[in-house]
Amino acid sequence: MKIDEKLVEDVAMLARLKIDDKEKFIKEMQKIVDYFQVLEEVETEGVEPMYTPIENNVKLRKKDARNFEDIEEIRKIFPSKEGNYLKIPGIHK
Repeated sequence: MKIDEKLVEDVAMLARLKIDDKEKFIKEMQKIVDYFQVLEEVETEGVEPMYTPIENNVKLRKKDARNFEDIEEIRKIFPSKEGNYLKIPGIHK
């Protein structure tokens, strides 16, 4: 696949990108496409798909609910509270 200026302009418009140096961008995109063409030549016949690079099964902890014994201790050390509620900084602006 040949990367040209029209393709770069189309992709930039769809992605809402402003590209200052189109020639540099074309060269970099062409390198990426060329690399994928090399990968297409790799023989994968008979190779099992790999869904994760980690082959060991991860042992998950049991999903047992555990109540915290000393809620008052948390309330004592929490920096900001209002009644029975613990106040945290807002996340919305």
